[in-house]
Amino acid sequence: MMSPGDVRVFQRGRRIALVMGMGVWAKRRGDWIDIHVTGTEKFHTTVTNQPDSKRYHRTLFRNLRRLLVEHARWPFGDAGAETEQRE
Repeated sequence: MMSPGDVRVFQRGRRIALVMGMGVWAKRRGDWIDIHVTGTEKFHTTVTNQPDSKRYHRTLFRNLRRLLVEHARWPFGDAGAETEQRE
């Protein structure tokens, strides 16, 4: 069992990777939806579905939204699905 912020390093191979427990959730902010990602005390960020925002990243938002939908943690219906389409 891992919690947000837990870190495990690989002990095989080249040992250049690790796994970190991450918290991921979505929150509506007006017309925007922010997906929050948090891990350690010093790591919390957001990605949004609004193209005019500095926090916009279509593929990251799409992939995190897919993760939340797959695990029944997306409370916004089809909102954000526009990131499934290439511009």
